Amino acid sequence: MNKYFRINKVAFALLVTLTSCVQSGDNENSLVIYSGRQESLVSEIFTEFTNETGIKVEVRYANSNELAGTIILEGENSPADIFYSQDPVSLSLVASEGLFDNISESTLEKVPSWAVDSNGLWVGVSGRSRSLVVKSSYQLDNGVPNSLYDLNQEKYRGRLGLAPTNSSFITMISCMVYLDGEEKTFEWLKGINNLDYSEYPKNSPQVAAVDAGELEIGLVNHYYTLRFNAENSSNNIVNLYMAEGCGALVMPSGIGVLSTSKNKDAALKLIDFLHSEYAQKAFLNNTYEFPLAKNFDDNSELPSLDSLNSPKNINWEKLSKFQSKAIELIAKAGF
Repeated sequence: MNKYFRINKVAFALLVTLTSCVQSGDNENSLVIYSGRQESLVSEIFTEFTNETGIKVEVRYANSNELAGTIILEGENSPADIFYSQDPVSLSLVASEGLFDNISESTLEKVPSWAVDSNGLWVGVSGRSRSLVVKSSYQLDNGVPNSLYDLNQEKYRGRLGLAPTNSSFITMISCMVYLDGEEKTFEWLKGINNLDYSEYPKNSPQVAAVDAGELEIGLVNHYYTLRFNAENSSNNIVNLYMAEGCGALVMPSGIGVLSTSKNKDAALKLIDFLHSEYAQKAFLNNTYEFPLAKNFDDNSELPSLDSLNSPKNINWEKLSKFQSKAIELIAKAGF
């Protein structure tokens, strides 16, 4: 998918924006946030931010990639002060267009170096790992697959679930192209497609299907499994973490301040709040994500970040340039 197509894909979303009530406020005590994080995950945190600071927020919720395209199309006319994305690729698309302000070193240093933009244009908030969800009692043949490539075997025919249009899956494939090359990634996609996988629109239906016994193995983000168990008072399903490669990828959600924002001081206060103990513990205990700005060890459901072997030294800006190729390869492989 080239840049022209990606931007025009969200043209309708732009029209909605321009005709909506979302307007960039001149009041320093207000913020317009474009949030690719779901309302159910972050609305309480935004409410607490307003209660604590007196800064009102107006939030537009949508898919992170669509919001990135809208911001690029809006350019200097964007009413948004903040872009809060569920994935680093969408953030990097906006950063590559020169639409973010630099974030101070003191803020960038609050999170691990792998969870910030290489040019200091956005900063991570929380982390999500790729994982395999299976029944608690289920034993995979010969143990946990070491990498995604180990899933491309005949013994997994008809056993694997995927969400090939989901942004996290696309980011994972972008990672594979970035690290392993186009040819190897395409061969993997073709092989998986030929193994009679079960397709889902997103991660949560895979988790529910595994719990119900309708699917053996789901390829998801780790926190969907943990949230399902918490919400259903169940320990019927568990995550398995692959040892290497993009199947072990930990992706930061992150946030950037638009260069056109009229309320940059308030925007920086929001970033500070998202890095506060209150917000970081909310991500840990309510959404089961990895806190990036604070270290806590009081949630036994989560493995430590240090125990996960996510690919090191990923340049998210460079990785984002492979998103179009990833989408092309997914479609070409027949998904």
